[in-house]
Amino acid sequence: MNLLSDLEDFVHDHRPHGTLTGDATEPAWNGYLLTVACPCGVVFARWVTLEEADALSLRGAFDWRLTCPVAAWAA
Repeated sequence: MNLLSDLEDFVHDHRPHGTLTGDATEPAWNGYLLTVACPCGVVFARWVTLEEADALSLRGAFDWRLTCPVAAWAA
């Protein structure tokens, strides 16, 4: 699977539990750590390289540090 399909699956499975909270680390030489936390305690965590972020047009989203628009990606 890939980042977006894994993220969509996570959001689909956990959206009924409440508000999901997304975050990403500051960019490092090798990418970002993307996390999405569910109120049930499960956390989606994925390392995203700078190249993947660029290819998926996500770098701007990571740069302003996700707060919850992650849920909109799977809407």
